[in-house]
Amino acid sequence: MKKKLLFLFLVCTGISFTNAQGIFDDSIHTATTFGSVNSPGAEGVQNIIDQNSNTKFLDFNAFDGIGFEVDLLGVSATAIAMEFVTANDAPERDPTTYEIFGSNDGTNFTSVATGAIPCISTRFFSRTFSFTNTNTYTFYRVNFTGTCGTSSINQIADVQLFESIGDSPVITCPANITVNNTAGQCEATVTYNVTANDTEDGMLTPTVTSGLASGAAFPVGITEVFMSVTDSDNNTSSCSFTVTVVDNEDPVAGCPANIMQTAANFGDTTAVVNYTLTPTDNCVLINPLTDFTPLTNINGKAYYLSNNSFSPVNAFNDAITQGGFVGTIRNATDNATITEAIGNVGGAGDVVIGFSDTDTEGTFVWQSGDTSTYNNWNPGEPNNAGNEDYTVIQSSGGWNDITNVVTYRYLLEIDYTPTQTAGLPSGADFPIGTTTNSFTITDLAGNAVMCSFDVTVDANLSVAENAFSNSIRLSPNPTKDIITISSATNISVSEISLLDLNGRILKTISSIGQLSDGKTIDISNFAAGIYFMRLQAADDSVAVKRIVKQ
Repeated sequence: MKKKLLFLFLVCTGISFTNAQGIFDDSIHTATTFGSVNSPGAEGVQNIIDQNSNTKFLDFNAFDGIGFEVDLLGVSATAIAMEFVTANDAPERDPTTYEIFGSNDGTNFTSVATGAIPCISTRFFSRTFSFTNTNTYTFYRVNFTGTCGTSSINQIADVQLFESIGDSPVITCPANITVNNTAGQCEATVTYNVTANDTEDGMLTPTVTSGLASGAAFPVGITEVFMSVTDSDNNTSSCSFTVTVVDNEDPVAGCPANIMQTAANFGDTTAVVNYTLTPTDNCVLINPLTDFTPLTNINGKAYYLSNNSFSPVNAFNDAITQGGFVGTIRNATDNATITEAIGNVGGAGDVVIGFSDTDTEGTFVWQSGDTSTYNNWNPGEPNNAGNEDYTVIQSSGGWNDITNVVTYRYLLEIDYTPTQTAGLPSGADFPIGTTTNSFTITDLAGNAVMCSFDVTVDANLSVAENAFSNSIRLSPNPTKDIITISSATNISVSEISLLDLNGRILKTISSIGQLSDGKTIDISNFAAGIYFMRLQAADDSVAVKRIVKQ
């Protein structure tokens, strides 16, 4: 049997290992603070070695890190690994680097190991970092620095050091995986293979400690998969890799067909035209927006994270400038979706949402005027400490009230509509003639498609104009060069104009006379496309005919 535990780089969820033969023993050892530490009474330094993840060590003075020392009471130990467990909330408070020191007199300390701690959002998450050390010490000091977000606080649930003799299992993960989404879905089924073996136990079966199992449907984006394996002596090894699912599927434009409409009344020069686009996507439709990172679309509301930081009051003003509001969160599902989306774009930390009590102290309302009564306050919040009139959502999804002193990124909410690049919006007055409407439909991954259709408004003709129009014949139509105009009546035409789709006059012919013998017009120098011919009779009747040039 292996008498002690050899830990390789370990990543594992849950409370610290109770079977591990750690160096720190809360029942006989006392942890003391190192550096400038300011802890609340219930979150003191002894919590860091009690191996109870439900307690934590918190330091309000994060500028110099969070540190502690332990006297092993004359017992020498050779530390070769450190287990680190994240605290219960606020991932932005997690430290980002560590340094371990050893001493045999409690005064002169030697640096044993340094390293980085990757930021994660999972709480009560245990990772063990191994390092090379052959020296024994009777005192150990551990110091952590940095924060994973814009926080002035550091916190840790537990830290344990280990020494070991013997072999640990060997676990092998695949290289990082990148696949495209399954057609029509915002996910992809991904299979992978992780192997593990041990000198004494032979082949072992690894387990997923975080992420998704092989064969699962992985969502679009990056999913970290952490695998671990434990042998019969409780030695645990782990490995990790990422699965990236790329959304390479274009949206469906849902473009309407061309529209032809007659003006409502005789003499009208415009007509109100309504139309509807019905775009869809396998994931999320959302427009690009300068200085903002797109997050998600919930029930026609597009949410963005500002790239720049604002004081809360300036965030409220800027949101109006952008044509929206600081974001409203209407229920627990939306809260979870938005929290995850912010984390996916690296927005860990406090983000301003549109909930404030600036008008009436203690009565929080949404800037948008939404009547939702949902909230997700952290325990003890809102407490209005220092006149806190605004609200932030934290990486945990919890809410906290804040003052207007510090700057933050903010959540922007705008009604979603496809981006119109040409033409007029639905419900507008469209002029007589043809208006081309164009839209760009974009999804969260940046895939974009165009939608284009024509709205043609015909004049409401008088009886005389209608008879005049019906008497005109064009041939051939379509044509490549020459078009002949004729009429079965003896009506006299004073002028003919050729116009493009935008209503621009390209050619005018005057003093035409009667068309009974036909009149030819050469349009061979026109580009292929659709044109309009406007004929004006001597009695001022007007007829408009459509020409197709090949």
